[in-house]
Amino acid sequence: MFGQNTLSSALTLTKVLGGIKTSLNIVNQVIPIYKEVKPMVTNARKVLNVLKEINVPSPTKSDKVTLNTPSKEKTVKSSSLQSNPVFFQ
Repeated sequence: MFGQNTLSSALTLTKVLGGIKTSLNIVNQVIPIYKEVKPMVTNARKVLNVLKEINVPSPTKSDKVTLNTPSKEKTVKSSSLQSNPVFFQ
């Protein structure tokens, strides 16, 4: 249980500091790569969205396309019936 083998395999300050140093070196290499790749990934998403929109079929003559046309209604000239101004006639 106790002896020479257990002391050498236990955590020591030098082993912990060595592990922290190694992990910080890896992080220092990964962060610049991440900063360079991030804009490319976001632009790739936008490009995929644009390509999806391009591949949407356009309406043909057989499809009914409804246009919003203003209806021609008779306007009431009487000020007693029309209390609010009417816009976009």
